[in-house]
Amino acid sequence: MQDSNVNSPLLSVIIPMYNCAPVIVRCLDSIDYPDCEIIVVNDGSKDNGAEVVEQYVATHPHVRLINKPNGGVSSARNLGIENAKGKYIVFVDADDYLSKDGLVRMIDLAEKYQADIVKYKIHSLKYDAPCVYNSLKDFELNVEVISGQAQALNRYDISDYHVVDAVFKTSTIKKNDVHFFTDLHLREDDAFMGAFYSVASQVVVTDLPLYNYYTSSYFSHTHSQSVERQRVLIQSGLLAIRHRKTFIAAHCPNLIFPYERLKYMRWVCTVRNAISAQFTLTEYKALLNDFRKENIYPLDYAWIKVAGWDYAFKPYMKRVLQTFMINNPWLVWLPAKWYYSKRK
Repeated sequence: MQDSNVNSPLLSVIIPMYNCAPVIVRCLDSIDYPDCEIIVVNDGSKDNGAEVVEQYVATHPHVRLINKPNGGVSSARNLGIENAKGKYIVFVDADDYLSKDGLVRMIDLAEKYQADIVKYKIHSLKYDAPCVYNSLKDFELNVEVISGQAQALNRYDISDYHVVDAVFKTSTIKKNDVHFFTDLHLREDDAFMGAFYSVASQVVVTDLPLYNYYTSSYFSHTHSQSVERQRVLIQSGLLAIRHRKTFIAAHCPNLIFPYERLKYMRWVCTVRNAISAQFTLTEYKALLNDFRKENIYPLDYAWIKVAGWDYAFKPYMKRVLQTFMINNPWLVWLPAKWYYSKRK
């Protein structure tokens, strides 16, 4: 449980680090919340990142370094959660950074609405883009509040299942044992967020572009678009949804699950994803059988309405067409394969 010590910080910032020595100080310098602790979890880095952080700690006592053998980002974040003392938690990747004056506004919203989570926006950058510490002090903020357990899952189309663009209430994570699944090296955010949203009762969504995310970098191989990675992504996605189903069944068995099914199939199990992975039609049908075993395929057209999407004719028919394509791969496989081969 959360440390009840009156000297505990209001915010814990957890930074998993693996071979990010050249950029970790940039990340640390961007965290400007006055009442926070920063926990850097060194996940068995082979460079001198730990030494760089140790030097930083010497002049920044609110920063802690935890060293562990390499086990992946999920185990690193879990260790950070275990050691977090703050009322709220924020995750930041070591090769990204935050804009200035934004955390104060997000924590203020969390306190104002007693939120389990406050979501903000990601600003995507190319890996060689310069670091600019823009101030968000005067940014005109739009806020949406979603109340009621799991309502965000059923009525809000959250297409970005990242954990780095949110403030989490620590007690909601710990009392419900929400954690990262260590058998997932891709899509680990999806399983965590699906579990967290299922137990969250107060969700605040904003448009503040607080998080600066480098979309490709030599520090990480996860941005590779190789065929092998595409296949791993699809299988990891299936494993992630199994984890979400198991968690939801244990913590809130009465929760309606169709939103998860529709979002997942729209996002991962599409003709385009399978073609990128160079699936044959036989392999694709086998993949759909795996989804059928999980009761997430075929899609029911009624799920489009359950998901809370716009009932306007054009977007509704677009969802209907997408559902038709997913449910009938043999009818669209060859023309789709020809179309995407021409776009290469």
